[in-house]
Amino acid sequence: MTEENEIKANELKDGTLRSPGSSSRAKLGFTVAGLGLGGMLVYLLSQRARSAKRGAIERQSKGSTTDNVVDDRGTDQEDAAAILRNLRDRAFDASDEKLALALGRTPEEIRAFSSGQEVIDDDVIMKARGIAINRAIRLD
Repeated sequence: MTEENEIKANELKDGTLRSPGSSSRAKLGFTVAGLGLGGMLVYLLSQRARSAKRGAIERQSKGSTTDNVVDDRGTDQEDAAAILRNLRDRAFDASDEKLALALGRTPEEIRAFSSGQEVIDDDVIMKARGIAINRAIRLD
């Protein structure tokens, strides 16, 4: 019996035999570490959501400066209307009907765009710039 106890004691020292309580302590350690990491992840995600919400509120408070932007170049409605008028005058003999046909819109829409009665969308400006490039017309 004494020899068996000595062998078990030596195995415990060497790490070849584990005591029954060590595996449950390891599981508890992993659980606590996982909860800590999960809590940190939730905290970081909530901070990111708050900062995004704060940025959206700031953009809204700036007013209509970003509402009038037509495309990624920062073209506003007035510049877009000028682009359409320049393209119409230089490439289509100042004809709203010819420009409308080229852009796939109605002449009434083109007149409304030019007068500022309708909002010019990015599709119209992209098409207008493409036509200007193909016809070697400078819009600026």
